[in-house]
Amino acid sequence: MRLILCLYLVTWVSEAKVIDDLPHCSRSTVMEGEIREYDNMGRPKIYSSVQLSMALHELSCMTMKMNGSDSSILHTLEFLRLEQHHPVSGIYQFGIPKITSACICDCAGGDAPCKIEQYNYKNCSSGALCYRTYHPVQTNVGCIGEQKSETCCELRIEPYKDWIFTAIKIGQPATILVFRYSIYDRFNKRWRKASEEVVEVPLNRGLSKFDFNGRNKIEMVVTGSRPNRELQPGMYFVREGTHEIRGYVPINEVGESNLEKLGWMRFSEGRWDIRNGNVKIKQAHHVNVADCKQQDYTSTINGEQMVLVSGEDVVESFDLGRALTSDPWIETAVYQGRDVRVEHAEGTSITVYMTSETRPHMLRHISQMESFDGIIQVDRDSNRYLNISFLGTKGTLIGNIFSSEKKDQIDMAFSVQVEGSKLRDYRSIISIPSSVNSSRYVCFHPSGDLEGELCKWFRYEAQRLNSYRVAHRWQSGKGECAG
Repeated sequence: MRLILCLYLVTWVSEAKVIDDLPHCSRSTVMEGEIREYDNMGRPKIYSSVQLSMALHELSCMTMKMNGSDSSILHTLEFLRLEQHHPVSGIYQFGIPKITSACICDCAGGDAPCKIEQYNYKNCSSGALCYRTYHPVQTNVGCIGEQKSETCCELRIEPYKDWIFTAIKIGQPATILVFRYSIYDRFNKRWRKASEEVVEVPLNRGLSKFDFNGRNKIEMVVTGSRPNRELQPGMYFVREGTHEIRGYVPINEVGESNLEKLGWMRFSEGRWDIRNGNVKIKQAHHVNVADCKQQDYTSTINGEQMVLVSGEDVVESFDLGRALTSDPWIETAVYQGRDVRVEHAEGTSITVYMTSETRPHMLRHISQMESFDGIIQVDRDSNRYLNISFLGTKGTLIGNIFSSEKKDQIDMAFSVQVEGSKLRDYRSIISIPSSVNSSRYVCFHPSGDLEGELCKWFRYEAQRLNSYRVAHRWQSGKGECAG
């Protein structure tokens, strides 16, 4: 897909800001040429053409002479971010149900404290929600007669720890490239920033043009592909008071109320509710009486994502998944009401075609690196990556993964872009293929400086796969009725 950016740029001296250091100009892949355009009289007009291949966080620099003079200005184009904006098509609020049960067993022929008309499909008044359940045909152990006993229960349901979550349903994303275009000029032998614009380019919405209202026209065409990985459409959630979006766990759809998934206890219009709760709770609640006279019984709920309380026995049976940012390819994930914005850490390769009336001269700065260290990691979800720490580095670093110190078999080649113009420490996570399944010999050198290569062995660490947690057990209880 091709997108055209028409940039009309002018230097505004009154707003210029003197700076001490220029940004670091990357060693972008460049192709230069000329374009001839003929008017109706057959007279040619020659434009300079430059093709740049850029990766995420790279910054390309070029100088151009102004108005036929000997003075030059510096233009920089930085690939700031790759974002995907997912529309939000539905939300609801929910909590983790904390269910406290209390049951009594009633032997046949007694005072009948357990009456079907008071307990079958009935509500009660304690807690945020309260339901009554009736269970006939229970054991007659401890009773005088041979008839079966019956059991009645109250289930008080409250939000666990008063947590409130917002469930979010997202759809297919729009892919956005974010660039920063800056101009610098020379003033008293020092550089100053004359102008700066941040431009968002939609990668999947057809032709896009941008006009910055200046005299010096520079036209750009940007092409690129969608990223290799995307957040899948579906249900995610965020806890009230936090900004961390979580997922990777079954969540009820907006119109769904399944007791096996998160989100079956809803908060709406200032109160808690379970859709068709009288029926669902009765169907899910199971009681087994061991001794009716002694009021000994066990009970459980046929469901998930809840906390069960019986006396002093508390069983937590819920799973809050994990944060989206636990995936190494996600830099940030932010919920903004009507959309979820995901900033990618890996990015995608783009090509920029630039035409101008003045021939540009490309500017590059050297890259540097003092040392590095790292590890090969496989997490619980089988994400496989290099976790690397660099010391004293800037610019573009070229990495290679080898099977041995002989370097006769290369497993993967890649690059790391370190932002900024000054040496600094930097941490990077690089996704790697599944063929890298043991310790490897990893080498890095600054771009353009093969003699500066450093190599180290990275040990291999793999976490165990996530294990399914067995559903909660039956809980023992003791009724308060004398039977």
